Amino acid sequence: MIQTSCFIAHSPDELLEGMSQKKAFAPTLAFVFGAVKLGLPDIARRLGSLDIPVFGSSSAGEIFARSGESQVSEQSSVCCLLDIPTDYFSVALFDRNNEEAVEFGQRIGKWGAGRFSHPAFIISIANLDNNGEEMIRGIEKACPVPAPIFGGFAGDTNVPKRPVVFTNNRFVTDGVVVLVVDFDKVSVHGVTTSGWTGIGVDLVITSSKDRIVYTINDRPALDVVEEYLTVTDDEILPLAINFPLLVKRPDGIQILRTIFAADFSARSVRFAGNIPQGSKTMFSSSFGRNTTATAIRDLETYHSLNKNADLLLMFSCLARLKSSGPRVNEEIAAAYNLWKCPLVGLFCCGEIGPVGADTSDICNESISLVILQVK
Repeated sequence: MIQTSCFIAHSPDELLEGMSQKKAFAPTLAFVFGAVKLGLPDIARRLGSLDIPVFGSSSAGEIFARSGESQVSEQSSVCCLLDIPTDYFSVALFDRNNEEAVEFGQRIGKWGAGRFSHPAFIISIANLDNNGEEMIRGIEKACPVPAPIFGGFAGDTNVPKRPVVFTNNRFVTDGVVVLVVDFDKVSVHGVTTSGWTGIGVDLVITSSKDRIVYTINDRPALDVVEEYLTVTDDEILPLAINFPLLVKRPDGIQILRTIFAADFSARSVRFAGNIPQGSKTMFSSSFGRNTTATAIRDLETYHSLNKNADLLLMFSCLARLKSSGPRVNEEIAAAYNLWKCPLVGLFCCGEIGPVGADTSDICNESISLVILQVK
């Protein structure tokens, strides 16, 4: 069983002090999720003195649950120290160095597959311009056996966003922090859920490339979206986060996509994940109580088949925090009360988790809940 010690810190000194205090066990790994304003690059440098491998990511809100209480904090940091045997995992920080996303993912995958014959990955990506889906495909391509992949895009509440990922001694603003685990020794699995439901009729993505959609039903994509939401160019981006598209891809997988940016002259829309041309899509209803209830039911269903856990990691979308307010605590509390083990996490800008058999992907406006348990 994994032993843990988790806490919230509101300053770099408080974080370092909490990590330095004597524990009932010897920590071998730390998860640290924190606000950019805390000065994460300086924190990364200071963490080097502790000699504990760190999986670190900036966050747009911090998640911590224990003893039946869930806590959402902002402009702070959450830390979880744990004692997984050191030969069961490895942590590394990868700078992209302008590498194409698939090749970059392959570099990460080859590193992980070189560590363990059956690797499982938890990753956090810095730089929202990166194509996370292509990185995932690269990791999968480099692994000789199907590899579980979880995580998300590092979060940030600032505008413009400048997310950071880090380990002890190092940080990058365009790259990935990676925890690879020996799946033969540590079970890493989980569930992705959103609770959103589509409304209206199916529309067809008639022209797209990667994350940019040019036309929907042969009409300029931005015109279609603004018409549905009854908004203008000035209003579209702040409101669109509350109305993701439910995309039905040609491979049969359904996934949410959030508008990330718009080209007002070309009338195209950029989403926070790829949308293949030919996909069917429909708009989603706004976030409400049914959204939360559906997500909790999905967690309950997964728990009914997977009842044991040593630690839960939650990667939840920033949009859920913005759209639901205090109701987001219901989802966190539900996960904790089902598994009754420590839970830490962050609000991020894109979640990574399972979307089909042996397939992981970038999700939007979702929860990716990761279960870790020593076998």
